[in-house]
Amino acid sequence: MKISFYFVYIIFISILFCNNLIGEELQMSQEKYTPNEEVFLLNLARATLYYYITSRSTPQIDQSTIPNKLKEKRGCFVTLNKRGTGLRGCIGYLIPVESIYEGVINRAVAAAVSDPRFPAVTYGELKDINVEISILTLPKKLEVSSADDLLKKLHPLKDGVIIETPYGSSTFLPQVWEQLPNKEDFLNHLCLKHGAPAGTWKKTSEITISTYEAIVFKDETYGKIVAAKKGAVVGSGGATIIGEVSLKDIISEPTKVKEGTKLAPLTVLSPDSDIIQNK
Repeated sequence: MKISFYFVYIIFISILFCNNLIGEELQMSQEKYTPNEEVFLLNLARATLYYYITSRSTPQIDQSTIPNKLKEKRGCFVTLNKRGTGLRGCIGYLIPVESIYEGVINRAVAAAVSDPRFPAVTYGELKDINVEISILTLPKKLEVSSADDLLKKLHPLKDGVIIETPYGSSTFLPQVWEQLPNKEDFLNHLCLKHGAPAGTWKKTSEITISTYEAIVFKDETYGKIVAAKKGAVVGSGGATIIGEVSLKDIISEPTKVKEGTKLAPLTVLSPDSDIIQNK
């Protein structure tokens, strides 16, 4: 079975570090984010792609406007999917090494240009890309006594799973259960991902299993456009403004603008908009 979606590439830091973290405040709960916060993070990831691909820089965000909830340190993955072909890049941290909003910026860049499975994303591809963000709870070691015990303790669609074997380590985000709903298939592919034989997970005395959960949200459409670092000008086809990279109220009524209209950096537009990025 070929799995082409959510095969994430990890910037892996030893789970031993996670297991040694002390304090109730570090046992992060799966707190939901408001619609505005989700849109802000998705637009931030999108803006980062435009900024980095056009100028090799990232957006500068006024930290005073960002709520403390988005300044918390959490594990974070950014996944890029391309219309028609699926996964186009996915990189993240499993443990909390940076704030959520900084993680979204940095992982968006990494997913676009540093995933070793793909060439760097080009400007021309952005119209066919959508963004998905996964914010993780802290991984916890799962104590198991046998292969059957492991199977009983896994929760499909809820658990992200990390396996460490003598061959290395790998993880699947909780979304992977959608493609591999059978627990044994899921674990076999998780082993194969880092080069271990498929049944290595059954040798529970030789492996370590950790689980985590993820809050996942994504763009519902492909190809939202963002005016990058030096702004943009509306072309002959016109444009529709649908938002900006801020935590202001979500724009309820998209605004149509005519040719020649100057757009400020971080303006977010509909996929069918015609704009010329300022150089």
